[in-house]
Amino acid sequence: MKISLIVLFFLAALAFGTGCTEREIRLSANDRQVVDTIYLRRLDSLRPLWDTLCATNRPVMLKAAVDSLVRTRLEEEARLRARIKQQEQ
Repeated sequence: MKISLIVLFFLAALAFGTGCTEREIRLSANDRQVVDTIYLRRLDSLRPLWDTLCATNRPVMLKAAVDSLVRTRLEEEARLRARIKQQEQ
């Protein structure tokens, strides 16, 4: 039991320790073209899913954005009214 915990801890430390290293990757023009082709193929297959998610989430996101704008304007109005009140005194 102790050995398996030690091995598990070692593997976790190894996994987390190697994930933080930075590697500089230089792609050739041919490699970039291959990556671009793969990206475009995947993009075409994901676009219908993204469109569906966008249509589904639009009302909620729009409401949140409008609420945020209204809240910001109300706070701005309250600050302006307080400043006017202070100037009148």
